[in-house]
Amino acid sequence: MAYSRLRGARKFKKKEDETTQANLEAQDAFQEQGKKLVDRIMTHPYFVWGTVALIIVIIAASMGISSVVKKGRDADANEYAEAVKIIESKSGESTGYADEAQKMDKALKAFEKVIADQKGSVSAASAMVYAGKAYQAKNDCGKAVDFYKKARDTKKLSADILFLTYEGEAFCKFDKGDYDGAITVWKSWLDVKSPLYKDYALYYIGMSYEKLGKSEEAAVHYKRLQDEQPKSLLIGKIAGKLPAKEAAAKEEPSAK
Repeated sequence: MAYSRLRGARKFKKKEDETTQANLEAQDAFQEQGKKLVDRIMTHPYFVWGTVALIIVIIAASMGISSVVKKGRDADANEYAEAVKIIESKSGESTGYADEAQKMDKALKAFEKVIADQKGSVSAASAMVYAGKAYQAKNDCGKAVDFYKKARDTKKLSADILFLTYEGEAFCKFDKGDYDGAITVWKSWLDVKSPLYKDYALYYIGMSYEKLGKSEEAAVHYKRLQDEQPKSLLIGKIAGKLPAKEAAAKEEPSAK
């Protein structure tokens, strides 16, 4: 009984092997036919010409898209350049603008258009800085500071342009007599990870403290300017403003 079962199992296994072999042969035949069909299709004139035509269409479409993108970029660049040209131009009877106010109004419209049309771009961020400068020139420090802060929030400004937002805001406060506010802004610039214009920040912090009648605090920052930025052109402006012992220490070597 056991033998018959085993024999039956062997027969079943043999039949299974034959079936598998037949399936493999059928698959091989099918693959061979498929390969021949593909070869015929790929060598058919219609397929060859169709492929060439498709490649030409793809290349043409890519060139068209690149051209459109380039034209768009050129248009954006020109729009920004024209706005800058306005604000940096001269005003007066012999120019296109009767006075500074008229020129700034025209510049503002141009920069606000750049901000709207090129939202999220570096040009839009820079346009915010220029818009702030235009409002500051119009003595509207409220709107100027708003634009300076919006420009900083974009995180798209290079260090030298970023400085203009701090400088503009600080001068707005300084010119209005808010010396504490100006000091806060300048100190914020000292915290920015950039080596640029640290001497200006230290100098104007000292000036603001002087305006507040805090000569000791002013002298501390002038001393920092002297120690940290010895090559600054502003060093000459702090002569006589350093603490007495510091001034004496500077004079001793020359006395010898």
